[in-house]
Amino acid sequence: MSDAFKKFNLAGKNAVVTAGGTGLGFHIAKALALSGARVLICSRRAGILKEAAERLMDHPEIHDVRYHTVDLSDRESTQNLANHALSTLGGVDIFVGNAAEVAMEHAGRISDAAMDRILRINFSSNVELFRAFLPGMREKKWGRFLFSSTVGSLVSSPHEGMAMYGATKAALNAFVRTAATETGHDRITVNALVFGFYFTQMMKDSIAQMEQVQPGASKAFLEGYSSMAALGRLGNPEEVEGMVQLLASDAGSYITGSSVVLDGGMSIMLRPNPAAPQQ
Repeated sequence: MSDAFKKFNLAGKNAVVTAGGTGLGFHIAKALALSGARVLICSRRAGILKEAAERLMDHPEIHDVRYHTVDLSDRESTQNLANHALSTLGGVDIFVGNAAEVAMEHAGRISDAAMDRILRINFSSNVELFRAFLPGMREKKWGRFLFSSTVGSLVSSPHEGMAMYGATKAALNAFVRTAATETGHDRITVNALVFGFYFTQMMKDSIAQMEQVQPGASKAFLEGYSSMAALGRLGNPEEVEGMVQLLASDAGSYITGSSVVLDGGMSIMLRPNPAAPQQ
């Protein structure tokens, strides 16, 4: 391994990724595992986690991926995850809070139950896991926190019903900025990954369902979303991996308190991109 790549080496590091079995979470877990980290992926669905762990372990360069079920809407389950990670891994060096809940309710009509749930999953559970893993990182004088955010935390969403989702992610962005000032002296970095729209399996499934209901609708859908980005397309999930490897490693040791935008230029667009190709 060349000196340039040694800074990205995560051998001997333990990572926890919430919602790590599917979508961008899977690619975040993959990026960490390919860099040498031992990775614990977690979500509510054991079957999906098991399948994801097996897929990752099939890669010849990946050696240790584990999984654990958690319901982040429940405080006790969240604490159980923290306890499990600390006891079975022997400490956590990297935490990626990737789980998210979308309410899809109009800002003026959102129910108390939906508001409480989205706040709990998107924000409070992340703070609780931050609190649980921070002491061990402080003892080692090394640690990485990454929180998945959204372009909707910076600009308005193209959909109605996303106000609460964007607000909780904006809260994470703000948490990152101040938490970074409180942990930097211990060589711990805290950053947010601000994602745009990616061509994940969930997106593919949604497009397939859309096409069954209304043939031809998916073409307009993809063209519309692509036109929102300066690059004129949706992101490929693999495109998040390099940034994760940077921010989680010594290569990114001087980056903290940042909301790193990975949106293909959506947040800078004030007009549609007429040259946007089809996905």
